[in-house]
Amino acid sequence: MSKLTQTLLEFAKASGSQGGLDIALVRIDEVLFRLPSEVSKTNKAYSVSFEFDQLPEEQDKLLVFGNEELLFTAIKNIVINGCKYSENQKVIIKLYIENEEIILIFQDKGIGIPEAELAHIFQPFYRVNDDRIKDGFGLGLSLASRIIKLHNGKIKASSKPGQGSLFTIYLPVAKSL
Repeated sequence: MSKLTQTLLEFAKASGSQGGLDIALVRIDEVLFRLPSEVSKTNKAYSVSFEFDQLPEEQDKLLVFGNEELLFTAIKNIVINGCKYSENQKVIIKLYIENEEIILIFQDKGIGIPEAELAHIFQPFYRVNDDRIKDGFGLGLSLASRIIKLHNGKIKASSKPGQGSLFTIYLPVAKSL
């Protein structure tokens, strides 16, 4: 019950307006580097790998205006979902900068999400039909979506059953605002 309470509190915080958040410059790569240790606390078998092939030379292109803890919560929820539903319990994270936008890609080799269900996965308490055997309350992706929107970003999902899922987050680079 305490996990549900904590999740609902995070959900409420993310449902507020930007005016109520502590906003600062946040380096998105530093947020990502916190994931391996945090994800393994959830389950020792969960793992994260990074593919940062095209990082910009200018470090300010890795900065977003935002709340670091909320961004971390959103990203962690996506990664834990990916690990939970992947046979190898691993998520690959890619980071690109394109047109003053930070693009984060989270790829898993999991069970996938049926096409008809994709339109609903960001709704609170929504669970994909196969989810009944997994822990959770159906709030993680909804929470992630609200947090990303609070940061003037977008989140998209694509998936093929039996092949895995791809979640993409787009966040504006701080200097572009």
